[in-house]
Amino acid sequence: MTVRTTVAAVSVLLAVCAASVAAEPARDGVPVRMLTWNIQMLPTLVAAYSEDLQKMQEERLPWIIEFLSKADYDVVCLQEVLDPILTPQIIDGMKKTYPYIVEPQKEPGVLLSSGVMFAAKFPIKLAAFACYKNAAGDDALASKGCTLVEGEKDGVKFQMAGTHLQAGHHEIRSTQYIEMGERVLRPNRHEGVPQFLMGDFNTGRDGEDRERYAALLKATDMSDAPMDDPVPYSVDNTNSWKRHQENPELIDHVLFNPSGTGSIVKRLKIQRPRHTMDDGRVIDLADHYGVIGETVVKN
Repeated sequence: MTVRTTVAAVSVLLAVCAASVAAEPARDGVPVRMLTWNIQMLPTLVAAYSEDLQKMQEERLPWIIEFLSKADYDVVCLQEVLDPILTPQIIDGMKKTYPYIVEPQKEPGVLLSSGVMFAAKFPIKLAAFACYKNAAGDDALASKGCTLVEGEKDGVKFQMAGTHLQAGHHEIRSTQYIEMGERVLRPNRHEGVPQFLMGDFNTGRDGEDRERYAALLKATDMSDAPMDDPVPYSVDNTNSWKRHQENPELIDHVLFNPSGTGSIVKRLKIQRPRHTMDDGRVIDLADHYGVIGETVVKN
């Protein structure tokens, strides 16, 4: 065997080994940085008749897209992506950075979509969607439900569910906890594939919501992680849209079930993106702050 032949053989062997290593997920797990954020993109078609719907949606939309495009998230779960005209603009704007999109689902016969949208830098696909059987007030106009997607990063597969639960009406929201578990999470859960659950739950961890939060975790078989932020709230009166908020709350969450894999949410943080207007006013990009989940996924 000549020197040239030997070098060529070694090169081929190294390439095969490198490809094998690349195909194998890291033993210590793969980091996935997740964001859940209610972006307050309410319907604008009838905004002229209701101040509650006049939230500068058209102005805020490009600022939100620009912010997310510059951020270093792997996957983003947005809520209140409800405006039928602005939703395609959000999708088109996000695709440049997050090419894999699962659009808000819509139940036949319901006026608006669920408002829950996933955008990722790695492949994701819709696995399941269930529209909640009970809703009240304005929530009944939307296809409020639970959207489950499956994704894979660096050879590790996992599932992520997103939701936006009923505002007020504690009894109805409690039935939605149960529906998430019985209709979406448990039927699609597989040993060795971790599941994450995120969104706007309209349920705090403490105070009057303590028992409801415990019921949420039990109904979905989920665990939470410590909030590593000096001001651990997703809604408070420092937000320009919530000046009259009496009590600060953490009602947006990233929860998880490792499904026997050792996957974890290492820590949670609050995202507070703002924009300075031409007149010097500073506004928040939405009435909720985002919650960042720094996770490690394993199979």
